[in-house]
Amino acid sequence: MYRSLLLFCLGALLCRPALAQAPELGVTVEEEFKNSTVPDKWKNESAVILGSKVEYLFSRPGGRNPYAVRINEYVHKRVRLQDKAALEKFSTFYYVTMGAEGKATYQVIKAGGQAVDVDMKSALEDEQEVPAIYRPIYYKMSVKKMKIAIPNLEVGDIIDYTIRSTMDWDMKTNGIQFVPFIFSLSNNYPTLYQQYRFTMANGMKVRYRAFNGAPNMRYDPKASVYGDKNSYLSYYFLDKDREKSVEERWSYELRSMPSVKFRVVLLADNDPDSKGLGEAMVDRSGLNIEDVYKAYAGAAMYTTPTVNTLVAYTTEYINAKRAEGALKNEDDIVKETYYCLRKAFLEMYYKGPVHSELEKYFSGRRVYRQVLKQEKKEAGKKEEREDEIRMNIVTFSTALRSALAVQRLPAELYVYVPRKLGAWRDAIFMEELDFVMKVKGRRKYYYLEAFNNFDAFGTPRSYLESVEGYSIGYEQANSYYRTTVPASAPDDNFERKEFAIAFSDALDAVNVERTSSYLGAEKSDVIAQANLDREYLNRDFQKYFVASKKKDASPEPPRYDDPDKELRIKDRKEIFEKTLKSEFDVDQYGDFVLLQDGRSGDTSLLQFRESFRLRKMISKAGRNFLFDIGKLIGGQIKLEESELKERQTDIYLSTARSIENNISITIPAGYSVEGLQELNVSVDNESGTFVSTAKVEDNKLLVTTRKVYKKNFDPKANWPNYVAFLEPAYKFSQAKVVFKKKP
Repeated sequence: MYRSLLLFCLGALLCRPALAQAPELGVTVEEEFKNSTVPDKWKNESAVILGSKVEYLFSRPGGRNPYAVRINEYVHKRVRLQDKAALEKFSTFYYVTMGAEGKATYQVIKAGGQAVDVDMKSALEDEQEVPAIYRPIYYKMSVKKMKIAIPNLEVGDIIDYTIRSTMDWDMKTNGIQFVPFIFSLSNNYPTLYQQYRFTMANGMKVRYRAFNGAPNMRYDPKASVYGDKNSYLSYYFLDKDREKSVEERWSYELRSMPSVKFRVVLLADNDPDSKGLGEAMVDRSGLNIEDVYKAYAGAAMYTTPTVNTLVAYTTEYINAKRAEGALKNEDDIVKETYYCLRKAFLEMYYKGPVHSELEKYFSGRRVYRQVLKQEKKEAGKKEEREDEIRMNIVTFSTALRSALAVQRLPAELYVYVPRKLGAWRDAIFMEELDFVMKVKGRRKYYYLEAFNNFDAFGTPRSYLESVEGYSIGYEQANSYYRTTVPASAPDDNFERKEFAIAFSDALDAVNVERTSSYLGAEKSDVIAQANLDREYLNRDFQKYFVASKKKDASPEPPRYDDPDKELRIKDRKEIFEKTLKSEFDVDQYGDFVLLQDGRSGDTSLLQFRESFRLRKMISKAGRNFLFDIGKLIGGQIKLEESELKERQTDIYLSTARSIENNISITIPAGYSVEGLQELNVSVDNESGTFVSTAKVEDNKLLVTTRKVYKKNFDPKANWPNYVAFLEPAYKFSQAKVVFKKKP
């Protein structure tokens, strides 16, 4: 239909110049941008977006580089500020440009109609996260971020700003496909009018797809320009009267809100289609698995001297352990191969020659740049976070597959769509995909990511929960099949805290010994800090040691001698003390003892013990006293009034998980305990559980709680199930018990 329409238009426009001029962006200002009034239904909103327009022009500038494409961007937004909160939010203007060069204009229209221009010369470059309303819509691309303070804003003001930027895209080095645009049409504030437009020259096409009720694109003949040698086609889509985005917990915006994906594809000059007019196509076909296979199969076949060294080292270790009878089955072989590779990576990173090519390849470009940057800093400065040091994914994939192949164990490469982006059928761009290694064990498949210092074998990862993808095999060519990663179970990801509590003699403080245990995804936020002493390096170096056959090689395992170890231990204590103080009124922090490092073994349990003294947990009531026992189970979710009602989006939790607390309190001599009946709670449904018990045994008050999130996903219709167990859990966190003085 589009092609026939274009032929008609071409015939009708023969009188135009042979060489069509590229359209200029931002020339047309729609009537919607002259509007200053807000519908009554949005009078109480903090701010309202009156108009928003984003335009892109893709042209071929010519000149010396025949592979160059120029991308021009134009953004125009108009926002009415309606309360003091909006004045604070908009007191700083952020703008983002595609290339190094870009410019912005900013105007404040006062209630009386006076327009005040803001001088943009004082804008500064800034690396911080940009607020959502100012973020660009393109997907994964380096940008330049600027900010400037906006003074003297008042309730009722309208801010009106534009951004222009330009960048050149070299098809020879960057490829023929421009960075995708993947974004939601919902904003932080309600939006009266928004338009997105893209115009492209000959030899270009657009792949487009709308989701969750987003509007379809339209061809605009009036904005298109035609010529004998080159032409420009313009497409756009409109969205009006859009309510603000629903900020609900456990929600994925791109899976719940109206969203759009599109990209411009630059056709090769020898492609017959490139001689004609460009077109936009609605892409309902999704990804071609044959193309995916060709693009990703090589990720586990990139053999290098580094990979060969890793495989040789690991093979020697595994063969020796098999000869000793230490590896009983295939699961043991796979697990020890993983850990041996991790040891080799860590030894190279911490013991290898400084800035060698091997070290650079092992650590990956991003971390290696950090290491180089670190040299420029003053002595004594801390290096990058250890949980950010990660082995290069291609090196890991090839080394793992090759090392297992020596043991006659197949490994596959698993290509998937991350949960936040949607199902496999929703993906239309390669950039949406990622991959891990997949190995079959006796009872299940293991999905293995390139490790950092603390990753344990088979640890569940939230972005892999229930995702869809393809497994690529290597035992024969063109081997692949569709599969889904199973969700982890609640007991695969748990947090358990055990308290031993005694009151001070004066009954004015609480002495606590707490043992914390973490498994699976629950470890991620705490494992790096718990292992700051780096003793794990020496354990790895010793266990996975393979003696070199060279005459001058040391027969002993290498050691990691850390001159800053005591400082690191001190830092660790300070970190955990600070964390504890964010939860409680800490009078004194005693000690931190790491019991299990969480990096190895069959369960990979992270466990440590702390001792500390708390105040403001006891309140006197005559001869009796009250104890805030509920505070011990940590902060619980307090649902807002709006959350108790109907939910608008489906529920996406990171993982299924369980949280337990076991509390033992020594009852002071001469006291009894009252008020336990409210501490015995039991709520259990298909989505979750909260169960608590309280009893007295042998002069001790024993309290247990168990909270379980049974799923990583639920439809919004099941939200009442969550309210049913979240509310009693919060109520428990506010509970007190009475210690009554005996007569």
